[in-house]
Amino acid sequence: MDVNALVKTTLASLGYPVAFLNYSGTATTYITFNYEDDRAIEYADDKPIIDAAYIQVHLFAPGTFDFMSVKRQIRFKLFKAGFTYPTVTSLYETETKTNHVVFQCSISGASESEES
Repeated sequence: MDVNALVKTTLASLGYPVAFLNYSGTATTYITFNYEDDRAIEYADDKPIIDAAYIQVHLFAPGTFDFMSVKRQIRFKLFKAGFTYPTVTSLYETETKTNHVVFQCSISGASESEES
C-alpha cells in the first residue's frame, strides 16, 4: 500500500502543491502530510497481513483565504479514496498569519511485507 502516492494523487486535482513532510516551494497555499502512526493491525501465521497508516494532512493558506470550500473538498476526496472520514482541526498561526487546517484519518491495506 503506497499511502504517499495515494495522498498525492488524491489531492493533486485541487491545484495546490502536495508534499510529504515539508513544502519548500513559493506557493502561499499548499498541502503537506505526515504519518501519526503506521503499524500492522492483523496477523496470520505470525506475520503481518494488514497494515494501517494513520496520517495527518495539513492545509496551509494565508489568513485572508476562505478555506472552508477547500476543507470540504479535501475531506471528501480523502474519504472517497478509501481513508476513514477525516476529523478536522482549524488553527490560525498568529506569528505567520496563516490558516492551518489539520485532517486526521487512516487507511488499511495489505501489509508491506505481503506486497514485496
